[in-house]
Amino acid sequence: MVKKDKLVFIAGAVYFVALAALTAVYITLNTPALKFAASAVFLSGALAFTVICRVRKNGGYAPFKYLALAAAALCFGGDVAIEYNFVAGMALFGLGHVLYIAAFCALNQTGWGTVLPAAALMVFALCWLMLYPSYDFGALLPAVVAYAVVICIMLGRACGVALDGKLPAPLRAFAVCGAALFFVSDFFLTLRNFAGGGDTFRILCLSTYYPAQFLLTLCIPAAALSGGRRLKEEMNVFKRLYCRAFQAIFKTVIPFLPYRQPKPLGGSKEAADLLVKEGKRKALIVTDANIYKIGLCSHIQNALNGRGIGYCVYSDTVANPTTANCAAAAELFRAEGCDCLIAVGGGSAMDCAKGAGALISHPRRTLQSMRGVLRVFGKLPLFIAVPTTAGTGSETTIAAVITDDKTRDKFTVISFCLAPHYAILDPEMTMGLPPSVTSTTGMDALTHAVEAYIGGSTTRLTRRLSVEAVSLIRENLYAAYADGKNAVARKNMQYAAYKAGLAFTISYVGYVHAVAHSLGGKYNTPHGLANAVILPYVLKDYGIYCRKRLARLARRSGVASPDLCDKDAADEFIRFVEELNRKMNIPEKLKVEEGDIKELARHADREANPLYPVPRLMNAEALGRIYYEIKE
Repeated sequence: MVKKDKLVFIAGAVYFVALAALTAVYITLNTPALKFAASAVFLSGALAFTVICRVRKNGGYAPFKYLALAAAALCFGGDVAIEYNFVAGMALFGLGHVLYIAAFCALNQTGWGTVLPAAALMVFALCWLMLYPSYDFGALLPAVVAYAVVICIMLGRACGVALDGKLPAPLRAFAVCGAALFFVSDFFLTLRNFAGGGDTFRILCLSTYYPAQFLLTLCIPAAALSGGRRLKEEMNVFKRLYCRAFQAIFKTVIPFLPYRQPKPLGGSKEAADLLVKEGKRKALIVTDANIYKIGLCSHIQNALNGRGIGYCVYSDTVANPTTANCAAAAELFRAEGCDCLIAVGGGSAMDCAKGAGALISHPRRTLQSMRGVLRVFGKLPLFIAVPTTAGTGSETTIAAVITDDKTRDKFTVISFCLAPHYAILDPEMTMGLPPSVTSTTGMDALTHAVEAYIGGSTTRLTRRLSVEAVSLIRENLYAAYADGKNAVARKNMQYAAYKAGLAFTISYVGYVHAVAHSLGGKYNTPHGLANAVILPYVLKDYGIYCRKRLARLARRSGVASPDLCDKDAADEFIRFVEELNRKMNIPEKLKVEEGDIKELARHADREANPLYPVPRLMNAEALGRIYYEIKE
């Protein structure tokens, strides 16, 4: 036996002998003083185990032992009080059960393994109490029903513990057996007190009650000595049901939704010819100051001049476009009499153009009122996207990510009308990108493909597009980063971003994006950089929930060998992401202020749930852990 466990074993043996002896004597003699002594023994046992584990610094599932000790104290109080006032005694026992429920909640999260047993027990208990003909509860019926509901929830919660394979086996056994014996003991108590049962039911009640308390207090050392910690917070079962139902409905209607696939154009001249054909006279070019300064708009400007099409330029877009940017661009569009939109740049310029287009079509509304899914309809002006990065995929998407310039809250506007009508995929437009932008936007495209593939709303088309995108990124991203003039790598990365954008537009993204958007809104963190850093952490947090799909993506894209098992292939993919980041000098951590984490996590939770069909659902508290993992 391990030396540090000997004291616990000796205490447990003494505890068992003392409790068994006093219980046997009390059952035989039926003397209240002996009952109090026996009850004091199980309370002393709980206290002794708690103290020993505290002294020895056994911190596994730390909240559990204190909640279990408090529950044992209330049950001891119930044993004393019930001899003088039945209602007061049962009230104390009921509170003790509530604390046992809380203690079990410190071990794992409530799931179907808890809800279904508790519901079945409640149906049985309430039917038995109402239909058994010998019962006569009188005025105590409401109190008895309330107590029955509480103890059914307690046993159901213990079943949830027992069914959780991640918890230590002794702990699971002690919890469910102790709770079950407590339930049976109370069942015998009702037969003795309210159905005319005799001494037999008294003996049965006590013979199950004290073993129940013995087993429940043994949970304290079983939890502490396991060395375990509380599992990561999950979303509660009812919100999970709502999220999955919402996502299932959305997946069902995907084939019937009017997704528009932007038509690729080969260059600026082809775009100018198109505008002439469509009868357009003046374009608003939406870009940012840096893109405009280095001359990347000159290609489209020269082409428009050559075809006699007028234009004006809005170049004040910031890295995370704001509501003010969109409003200013829309006002310029109207003031200059423009009739089409051209967005030149990365995701920021395109999101700004989408927001401006929505305001142009709906001049009496604000972007905040369009926040969310399918809150804006109608037609935008003819819209051409000219990506100067290979990664955002904004040239294909139906979403605009906007930051409220007053609150710094970052939100999405998602509607089918926001998708560009055309996209110019010209590698010349990306030749002047700095290596850091090439790397982070490329990792943004990788994140789109991965989240689209491992989510719950994939289709045959989106899986194929994701695999093609990851394959192209694996083969070309580092080459484009290392040699910015590599035209072949640049062109392949543009098509990778395009394919990944089409995939996630239909199948959506996940918690990587939700967390990244919150950081962009709060700290102006570049979106591609945030995605690159966050991606491996979230994939690890998803764990077994995404393993099978991630492994399949790894094998099909060439990241992992075809003969690797799911676990090894999934691990290989995560290593591939980490190594790619390392080779391109992308940091492992980001700026996150600890005091902001709760607010950031709430924002990510609000954005992602219920819309994003993630492999594993997390609530705001669980998402908060991700911020601690990525924090510098």
